[in-house]
Amino acid sequence: MRWRILRTLLYKEVLRHLANRGGIALVLLLVVASMLLSFFGHGGPGPGLTSGVQRCYVDYWEDSRLVEHLKDHVPGDLKARVRFRRAAEARTNSKGAIVYPQSTGAIQLRPGHQVVFWHPGTESSVMALFEAWFWKESLHFYQTQQAKSVGLTAAAAELPAVRSEHAELKGGMDPRSGLATALVLFGLFFVCVYLLPSLTCEERERGVLLAQALSPASAREILAAKFLFYPALGMALAAVLAGTYQPAVLARPFFWLALVSAVFGSMGVGLTIACLARTQRAASMGAMTYMMAVALVLFICQQNGIPGLSYLALEYHCPRMLHAVLTDAVLWYHWAHLAGTAVLACIWTVVATVLFRRYGWQ
Repeated sequence: MRWRILRTLLYKEVLRHLANRGGIALVLLLVVASMLLSFFGHGGPGPGLTSGVQRCYVDYWEDSRLVEHLKDHVPGDLKARVRFRRAAEARTNSKGAIVYPQSTGAIQLRPGHQVVFWHPGTESSVMALFEAWFWKESLHFYQTQQAKSVGLTAAAAELPAVRSEHAELKGGMDPRSGLATALVLFGLFFVCVYLLPSLTCEERERGVLLAQALSPASAREILAAKFLFYPALGMALAAVLAGTYQPAVLARPFFWLALVSAVFGSMGVGLTIACLARTQRAASMGAMTYMMAVALVLFICQQNGIPGLSYLALEYHCPRMLHAVLTDAVLWYHWAHLAGTAVLACIWTVVATVLFRRYGWQ
């Protein structure tokens, strides 16, 4: 690697982006949106912005006929979203409290007729569907039991004295943290998955890439310049957006580890699209198609409970990591997401490097 050539190529990339007024305007818009979210987003959650509960755990401390009744009477539309387990089998943190994944809720059946409903975020209404099912089936169970043992009619039977309460799961996807996570992710993907393929294909159409290949610069140096410039730009933008929303996040090592793995994975995706697309229009369409396809696959897997397939997408791991560090709720499984992102980033980087060295610069 020759530094004088790398410096020239990096300077060329800077000039290209300074001439792209649309990109600069969008970056400024993202920064302004992050500032507004930080200064004026401390109110209560707005309607329709909560993510809801994708899965509800029913954790019980003791086996009982009520638990068996609930297992046998889960409605068809909730079967894929309700999971029963013994409390002793649940994962716990260092303090012994049960740990739940993101976008999940829980109904804890504790000893002494105590029921606790755990909901993500500040709005307990996201658990309304599961609460309605629980109270309906519990009443039906006790009505049947009392009718058999005491001889009461079902209408006269009542629930026993039950202590119920609601509690918030920390680290849930509330509107503010969810929007902040989306801004950071959009900044990363805008730089690495949209700008990189678009400007690279524009250079190919204008013959700039061919001119670079005919110059003293080698294909390795051209590729190195892109791997130096775009990850740095993407990380800088993401850090500004995250730091504007919550300055303390910049002092958390997990944030920078997550950012490095996410930006290099996105860089690999963007460079792969740039190598496969031959024109700027095709690059823009390819980036949009990629994002839409991944979003649809993740949505289908989430709604239908398809295991494993979602783990192959960067977009599955990155939001969970970034949201956890923005809300200061990093748990052990977020490190697993970090490892998955690092592996996928390496795969995408190798694929992009091979494609670019073979014919991406032509």
